[in-house]
Amino acid sequence: MRLSSILLTVFALVSTGLADKSCTPSFDYCSDVLIESKGFTEADLEDVLKGTDLENEDVKNVLFHCTNPGIVGHPKLCSSGCKDPAIEGSHHCDG
Repeated sequence: MRLSSILLTVFALVSTGLADKSCTPSFDYCSDVLIESKGFTEADLEDVLKGTDLENEDVKNVLFHCTNPGIVGHPKLCSSGCKDPAIEGSHHCDG
Protein backbone atom coordinates (compact mmCIF):
# COMPACT_ATOMS: atom_id res chain seq x y z
CA MET A 1 0.00 0.00 0.00
CA ARG A 2 2.84 2.34 0.77
CA LEU A 3 4.53 1.87 -2.60
CA SER A 4 1.29 2.57 -4.42
CA SER A 5 0.91 5.86 -2.50
CA ILE A 6 4.40 6.90 -3.51
CA LEU A 7 3.76 6.00 -7.13
CA LEU A 8 0.50 7.91 -7.10
CA THR A 9 2.25 10.98 -5.71
CA VAL A 10 5.00 10.79 -8.33
CA PHE A 11 2.40 10.38 -11.07
CA ALA A 12 0.50 13.42 -9.76
CA LEU A 13 3.66 15.53 -9.78
CA VAL A 14 4.56 14.49 -13.30
CA SER A 15 1.07 14.98 -14.66
CA THR A 16 0.79 18.48 -13.18
CA GLY A 17 4.15 19.48 -14.59
CA LEU A 18 5.81 20.08 -11.24
CA ALA A 19 8.50 17.52 -11.88
CA ASP A 20 9.31 18.88 -15.35
CA LYS A 21 10.28 22.48 -14.51
CA SER A 22 13.93 23.26 -14.98
CA CYS A 23 16.06 26.33 -15.43
CA THR A 24 19.70 27.17 -14.86
CA PRO A 25 20.34 29.09 -11.62
CA SER A 26 21.55 32.68 -12.10
CA PHE A 27 20.21 32.77 -15.67
CA ASP A 28 17.46 35.15 -16.79
CA TYR A 29 14.57 34.01 -18.95
CA CYS A 30 11.72 35.57 -20.89
CA SER A 31 8.34 33.95 -20.26
CA ASP A 32 8.14 32.35 -23.70
CA VAL A 33 11.33 30.35 -23.13
CA LEU A 34 10.17 29.21 -19.69
CA ILE A 35 6.81 28.12 -21.11
CA GLU A 36 8.00 26.58 -24.40
CA SER A 37 11.11 24.72 -23.28
CA LYS A 38 11.54 24.80 -19.49
CA GLY A 39 8.28 23.18 -18.35
CA PHE A 40 6.63 26.23 -16.76
CA THR A 41 3.06 27.31 -17.45
CA GLU A 42 1.70 30.81 -17.75
CA ALA A 43 -0.13 30.19 -14.46
CA ASP A 44 3.20 29.34 -12.78
CA LEU A 45 4.64 32.65 -13.90
CA GLU A 46 1.52 34.57 -12.89
CA ASP A 47 1.91 33.02 -9.43
CA VAL A 48 5.46 34.40 -9.23
CA LEU A 49 4.06 37.88 -9.89
CA LYS A 50 1.39 37.67 -7.18
CA GLY A 51 2.09 40.05 -4.33
CA THR A 52 4.60 42.09 -6.35
CA ASP A 53 4.18 45.43 -8.08
CA LEU A 54 4.09 43.46 -11.36
CA GLU A 55 1.05 41.38 -10.37
CA ASN A 56 -1.15 42.86 -13.09
CA GLU A 57 1.47 42.83 -15.86
CA ASP A 58 1.39 40.46 -18.82
CA VAL A 59 4.03 37.75 -18.24
CA LYS A 60 5.27 38.39 -21.79
CA ASN A 61 6.62 41.74 -20.57
CA VAL A 62 8.53 40.28 -17.63
CA LEU A 63 12.08 38.95 -17.31
CA PHE A 64 12.36 36.13 -14.74
CA HIS A 65 15.51 35.13 -12.88
CA CYS A 66 16.14 31.45 -12.14
CA THR A 67 17.04 31.20 -8.45
CA ASN A 68 17.22 27.39 -8.21
CA PRO A 69 16.61 24.61 -10.73
CA GLY A 70 12.88 24.82 -11.38
CA ILE A 71 12.31 28.00 -9.37
CA VAL A 72 12.05 31.50 -10.85
CA GLY A 73 11.67 34.82 -9.11
CA HIS A 74 13.01 38.38 -9.05
CA PRO A 75 10.69 39.51 -11.88
CA LYS A 76 11.71 42.61 -13.81
CA LEU A 77 9.39 44.58 -16.07
CA CYS A 78 10.51 44.94 -19.67
CA SER A 79 8.49 47.90 -20.87
CA SER A 80 9.67 47.38 -24.46
CA GLY A 81 9.37 43.59 -24.34
CA CYS A 82 11.64 40.73 -23.38
CA LYS A 83 14.29 39.75 -25.95
CA ASP A 84 15.42 36.15 -26.54
CA PRO A 85 19.01 36.05 -27.79
CA ALA A 86 20.56 32.85 -29.16
CA ILE A 87 22.61 32.15 -26.01
CA GLU A 88 20.71 30.72 -23.03
CA GLY A 89 20.92 32.79 -19.89
CA SER A 90 21.69 36.13 -21.50
CA HIS A 91 18.09 37.24 -21.91
CA HIS A 92 17.44 40.88 -21.23
CA CYS A 93 14.87 43.57 -21.64
CA ASP A 94 14.63 45.17 -25.08
CA GLY A 95 15.56 48.82 -25.26
